[in-house]
Amino acid sequence: MEHFLQSVVVVIPIIFVLAFGFFAGKTNQFNGNDKAIPIINELVLNFALPCSLFVGTISISRVQLIDDLVLFFSLLITLLIAYLFSLFLAKFVFKRNIVESSIAGLAVSFSAGPFYGPALLGSLYGVSSGVAISMISVVINVFIVPLATIIIKVDLLKSNTTANKPEVSIYKMVGRAIYQAIFKTPFVWAPLLAFILVFLNIKTPSVMNNSLELIGKATAGIAVFVAGMTIAVNKFKLTGEVLLISLLKSIGLPVLFFIVALALHMAKGTPIFNQGLLLAALPSGPMIVLLATKYKQYQEEASSILAITTLGMIITVTALIMII
Repeated sequence: MEHFLQSVVVVIPIIFVLAFGFFAGKTNQFNGNDKAIPIINELVLNFALPCSLFVGTISISRVQLIDDLVLFFSLLITLLIAYLFSLFLAKFVFKRNIVESSIAGLAVSFSAGPFYGPALLGSLYGVSSGVAISMISVVINVFIVPLATIIIKVDLLKSNTTANKPEVSIYKMVGRAIYQAIFKTPFVWAPLLAFILVFLNIKTPSVMNNSLELIGKATAGIAVFVAGMTIAVNKFKLTGEVLLISLLKSIGLPVLFFIVALALHMAKGTPIFNQGLLLAALPSGPMIVLLATKYKQYQEEASSILAITTLGMIITVTALIMII
């Protein structure tokens, strides 16, 4: 009973803020959700989250960071398998095109660690959880999203070539995608910079860390709030495909992480193991809706998966907190 109450205490504030954001979106509190949501997203992803991840990473020792690298590889293998499996599932079972299949793959592999991680892990493990959140942010945005982007753009490139449009070098496209993923994405290069400083044993001034932490604290609440707004403004559509993709994300991904982590000899029950498991169990990231909107494909499905996995978090995350 005590574990149940602890898990509820952690999850309820997230659900409350999510509902608050949903209400704001439904009642159009910002006089135009189409403009407000991207702006608030930029506040989180380009300013608050990078500061939060930098401080969380720079605060640990080099020995601890090296010890925690097994989490990085566990997440990398888990998310790559999940993305490719879901892509092929959507392509060959549900007969989707490459763009739609790639977004479906992201729906399973793009765990909303950067959005919900600070709120969930921060309340359970404190500032040190920034390392795990940094790692999943790097894995998603340096490996998974660029891979999905390249697959989508190669498919679109073939269509453009067929339509006698100027051909673009695939190598240039790959290089551009990787460059943008690392150097044009603050919540990727900020923790990467912190990783480098920790490995070199370079300490940053406490006044600098305190300043960055101040804005970083805004991450958790605003990220969850804007996720609620995103759900509010998109249509809901329940199909067998949507339900299966949602189950793969909410249940399949944490199970896969559990298997991969044990295969890489990560000690079960340790804080870093539990943090990875919780990150894998988080809902799909709002990025899938943004991509679906950008390419004008899979929009209703992406929005529905986002809504189902977010609501499903009440069960999956609560159950995991009770178990671990």
